[in-house]
Amino acid sequence: MSAALLLLLWAALVTTALPRLLAGARWTHRTPVLAVAAWHALGVSATLALALAVRQLADPSPHHHAGLLHLCGLAVPAESAARAAAGLATAVAAVPAALFGAAVRRAALARRRHREVLDLAGHHGVLPGAVVLDHAVPTVYCLPGLRRRVVVSRGALDALSPGQLAAALAHEDGHLRGRHHLAACAADTLRRCFAPLPLGRLAGPEVRALLEMAADDRALRSHPVTALAGAMAVVAAGPAPDSALAAGHHATARIRRLAAAGPR
Repeated sequence: MSAALLLLLWAALVTTALPRLLAGARWTHRTPVLAVAAWHALGVSATLALALAVRQLADPSPHHHAGLLHLCGLAVPAESAARAAAGLATAVAAVPAALFGAAVRRAALARRRHREVLDLAGHHGVLPGAVVLDHAVPTVYCLPGLRRRVVVSRGALDALSPGQLAAALAHEDGHLRGRHHLAACAADTLRRCFAPLPLGRLAGPEVRALLEMAADDRALRSHPVTALAGAMAVVAAGPAPDSALAAGHHATARIRRLAAAGPR
């Protein structure tokens, strides 16, 4: 029973105290990719701790304890009870995996529907590698996946300088190369699994912001800070579907981060 208690205490720590510490840490903005991995590690750790705790509580083997089945008065053979305990633990661990798969499918379906609209309403060939939409509000975003799209509005083409446009496109390329949509789906899974707890409440917005910063870092390999920050300021209010990754998301925090880092 002591092992199960320790596992439950660890799960409580990982889902309550550690997410608050991670959300308030300063180092996460310096290394956003590592910080995203840390958020996902919290989710994996909590899931495994809960699954192992369930197995410990249900397993009737002598080196553990009497087992919940025996404590409930059920005369179950030890071998069958052990299999049941393993099955319960596997089921607990499988819930996040199933939710992640559902989130990936749901996002892929939303992107496919939006991509069909883009293929009908967008202009191809105006800007190499991108689809141009007749929309007055400046916006730049990408639809990741196998049939990826980078979308630029007419408003963005008119408002952005060539250097700013190139930086915004490099930002979107960072999302696509990093497969950030999968990390976003994993964060959505944490929200659904641990919704009442700090891990569920904080993971989604924190990971989304960190992914934008990671894409910024990718763009800064070939473009100056001023161009990227200027592009963010222009497209900050631009609309984008929920399934997309947009250059203007979390613009205020990202511009502050770039200003604090200085020229590169």
